[in-house]
Parts: sequence; C-alpha cells; structure tokens
Amino acid sequence: MTVKDCAKVIVDNIYKIDRLERMCDRLKVMDHNIKIDTSDTDGLLPNGNWLRYMFARPSSDMYNPESSDGKTRVFDKEYVIVCQEGEQKCKLTTEWVGSEVVEGAQSNNYLQALIILVNKYYSDVFEIKRKSGEYYLHFLKKEFLLEDLPGSFDSSFSRRYITSLLAKPFVILTGNSGTGKTRISKQIAEYLEVIDTNGDKNWLLVPVGADWTDNTRILGFYNPLADSGAGKYEKTGILKLIERANKNPEIPYFLILDEMNLSHVERYFSDFLSHMETPDNPFELDGYKNIDNEEVAEKLSYPENLFVTGTVNIDETTYMFSPKVLDRANVIEFKPDKEDVLGVFGFAGREVKITPAKSGVAEAFLRLAKEVRRGKGRVGEQQMAEIRDIFTAIYEITEKCGYEFSYRTVREIRQYLSAACELANPWNDAEMYRAIDEQILQKVLPKIHGNQRQMGTMLDELEVICKQNGKEFRLSRRKIEQMKGRLAAVQYASFI
Repeated sequence: MTVKDCAKVIVDNIYKIDRLERMCDRLKVMDHNIKIDTSDTDGLLPNGNWLRYMFARPSSDMYNPESSDGKTRVFDKEYVIVCQEGEQKCKLTTEWVGSEVVEGAQSNNYLQALIILVNKYYSDVFEIKRKSGEYYLHFLKKEFLLEDLPGSFDSSFSRRYITSLLAKPFVILTGNSGTGKTRISKQIAEYLEVIDTNGDKNWLLVPVGADWTDNTRILGFYNPLADSGAGKYEKTGILKLIERANKNPEIPYFLILDEMNLSHVERYFSDFLSHMETPDNPFELDGYKNIDNEEVAEKLSYPENLFVTGTVNIDETTYMFSPKVLDRANVIEFKPDKEDVLGVFGFAGREVKITPAKSGVAEAFLRLAKEVRRGKGRVGEQQMAEIRDIFTAIYEITEKCGYEFSYRTVREIRQYLSAACELANPWNDAEMYRAIDEQILQKVLPKIHGNQRQMGTMLDELEVICKQNGKEFRLSRRKIEQMKGRLAAVQYASFI
C-alpha cells in the first residue's frame, strides 16, 4: 500500500468515528486548505508544520480532480469535518511524505506525524503499529454485542440470523416472497459495511438467474477470444469479492445470493459449497490471475472471512433444495405473525436506512466468528450435559428412519450454542433452551422429508421431545405440527 493510501485509510477510519471531532482543537482552517497543528505536542513530535495542507477546501485549485497542471492532488471523496469554525467541506490531499519526522525536516504532510497524533487521540479505538517497515492498524474493540445494534434489528429473526452467521458462514433464509429475507441480509451487511482504499464495499447482493447452469456465474471463466485473441479471464463480481476478502483477512465480507433456488443450486453452487467445507483446498481456475495479477498457479483460496447468505422463495417457479445443501447451512424460515403483516397498514412502510457501525465493529464481528468456530464457548459442563441428553434423544428417534445427523451437524449445533452464549446477556437456562429450540428447527428438521411409510411415528415422537420435562421448544413444535398437517393432507412432508 502506498504512503498516500495509508493516510487515506487512517483518515477514513477516524472520520467514520466522529468526523475528526476529537482533534477539533488542532484543526486550523486556512483560506484554501485545512491543516492539523503539530506544534506543542508534549514531545510527541518535534515542533514544525508537519501536516500543513492535509485537506483542500472548495476554494482551492486542488479541489477539482484535475489541477491546472494536470496532476491529481486530492482524493475524490468529499469529507465534512467538524472544527471550531463549524462544518467544513474538504478533500484529502494525495501528497504525503513517508520519511521520518526529525528536527529540522521540511514542512510537509508526514504520514508519521498523522499516525502519532491519531494514536494519541483515538487510543481507545485502535492502535497503529510499525513492523518490518510496514504500518498495521489494530482495532481495539473487543466485543460484538447485540445491545449495540440499531433498534431496527430488535427481532428474533435478526438475532437468529446473526447467531447463525457467527456459528457458520452459510445461512439459508426461506419463506414466502416479501417476508423480508433479502432486506434483513442486506441491512446486516450495510451495518457491518467497510469500504476499502479503492472505494469497494465488503458486501455484494447478486440476484440468481434461471440461466445459472454452471459455476461460471460464480467464478467466471477464461475467454480465449478476449483482448483481440490474446485471451483474458472474465471475472464475476463474486470472484472479485472473494479476491478482496483474501486481500483483507481482518474484515468480514458478505455475499448475498438472492432467490438462490431460481436455478438448480447443485449445478452452479456445488463446487463452491465443497470449497466452503474444505477451505484449505483452493479453486483451480484455468487462465486465472489474482487481484494483483501475480504469476500464481491459477489458484484462488477460499477466504475464512467470507459469509454467504442465500434467500429462497418457494413457489412453482423455483427448484427444491437437496438435503445435502440444507445440511450445510442454518436454515431460517421467515414467517411473520399476522399482527406484524397487517400492521404495515398503519405506516408508510419505508425501508429503514442503515448507518454503518462505528469503526472496529465489523472486525469484532469477524473475530468473534473465528473464535466460535475454533471452539470458544462459555457453556458450562452441566448445561452441555443437558444439551447432549436432549440431542441424544432426538438422534435416537431420527436414526430409526434414516435421518440421523452427522459429526458436522453436531459441531455446528455446538458452535451455534457457543455463539448464542457469547451474545446473550445474561446467559441462563432460558436462553439455553431457546438456542436448543432454534437448532432443532434450523439444523435437525430441515433434513427430514418423506411419506408416512418412511417417517412412521417420527414426527409424533419429536413433538413429545419438544414438550417434555416442562421445556417448551415452541418454534420446533409449531414446525412439526405444520409438517404433520402436510403429511396428513398430501401424504408427504418436508421442511421447505
């Protein structure tokens, strides 16, 4: 990363926090520029004018993308910073010096001076360290908390979706059209939005088309006729997102596949799903060059920081998911209550605009997800023993009909319970039973499908589990009742 790009990353992060308000006393508005006063820093910096024209104001010739000499001297992004003179529109200069700030150095915009002041004024948020000649920005926010989320995420569906993402980075949202599946996945991505130095977001929403018949819609393909016959790898937006995720491993990236079952999922997604399960096994793509166009062995690593959400509508225009796909995800069915649906008559129903979270929140989300996947958890031994007993009873019932769950299912259930425990405040038996209920619903029941002869009394026995010992697994029991009703009506039942 160049010196000017480093400066932009730093400024973008402190701007996201408070528009430089903490440094208000040091901002000096000039006729055409805004500088940061670096004098009298209690020994942090030698006295001097080390940040003398950081921002260009609209009255400056530098403000336009191209200056009079044809040289771009500012970034395109416009900032509105807060200082003693009020709000000021400005653009960050591209002219930065990467050398050390020493006594007697010439006045200029020194990256080191910016780093030293930011480390002082924003020490509770992040720390910029230098190692082997490279600067690293370390976020100090330690926790991702549900109580910090905006009020628009105050719903059981939002909590279940976030917990599911933390447990495993593949979630399927199913339900009737118009129930809010795409909206919630997009809003969570917007809340955890991070924009890199190239202006690219860390999320992408892609509508799946009925013509998706192979994985070229996901990973692109080599076109030997492009570039006048020289050949070129045609990259998709999804592949570019994967490249950026690999390049920025401390930031979460979100891929939303909208109406995922508008085509046969196995035709275009099976290869992707396989690499998701074995991330150490990279994609091998003929003719592919990576984001930096390096001479690599035509391989693309699957990023640990990529979260995939698929939305699913069930009607006559779509295809059913195979149990293999459902088994690899947390499946959340969106079915709003009647009161919530009819309540829309009472207001305009405009979509809520989501403001991105403060700097460091997205990184905290990713850190928590990695910790959960690697075994972090505060669930006590006594609670875990009770959890094991409940799922042992469920296993014995489903095994008789050939629907027993695998190592992967148990591991992902445990990860979900660990994520729920980390998010809960406080974590108690009631929260534990709620998480168990959600995992019966999202991980066990989606595997079950068949006719009366295949299932026998399995649904009846599972319903008993959901009501025994005074525990009421309400969500699971309601879904079992629906499946039993369908089985009685059409002699066949499935989760979706």
